[in-house]
Amino acid sequence: MPNTRYRTVRIPEALVDSILKIIEEKKELGYRSHSEFIIDAVRRRVEDLLSDQKKSEQNK
Repeated sequence: MPNTRYRTVRIPEALVDSILKIIEEKKELGYRSHSEFIIDAVRRRVEDLLSDQKKSEQNK
């Protein structure tokens, strides 16, 4: 199993509160913690940006 390293990121408390509310109200999403939600959200955003960049480069 790879040794994954983590970094600490500061997130506004109001945003974390919103995330916690979503996790509580939508248990079917399967998130167990706000950290898990945030990691997934960031991963998806990075994938979207990289995909957009790749499409843009292909259209040149």
